[in-house]
Amino acid sequence: MENERYKRNNIYINETEQNLIAQTKILLAGAGLGSYIAECALRIGFENLTIIDGDSVELSNLNRQNYIMDNIGHSKTESLLKRLYEINPGANIKVENVFLNKNNLQDYIKGVNIA
Repeated sequence: MENERYKRNNIYINETEQNLIAQTKILLAGAGLGSYIAECALRIGFENLTIIDGDSVELSNLNRQNYIMDNIGHSKTESLLKRLYEINPGANIKVENVFLNKNNLQDYIKGVNIA
C-alpha cells in the first residue's frame, strides 16, 4: 500500500483497518449517483471496485452525477473508470457496461465483500 496516499486517514483509521479496507472488494450497481460513491470509496482506500452500469452519460446527468461535458455520449462505466484511474492508477477497478438484473446478479456478486 502506498503509505503516503492514505497517511491522513490515520486520524480515524488505524493501519490494520486501512489494510483491510484496501483488500475489501466492492460492487457498485449503478454509476449514476454511484459515481460519487465510487470516488469517495477509492479516496478513502478501497482499491478493489467493480462498477456495473449499462447507461451512457447525458447532459441531464451533469447536475447530479460525477461527470463532465467531455463524457457525454460515452458509457458511464468507462468515463468513471478513467476518472478513478486518474486518482489512483494502482487500484484494481473493473467495469461492466451492462444493466444488473436478476438474471446476471449472481455472476457479479461472487467473491464480493460489499454490494
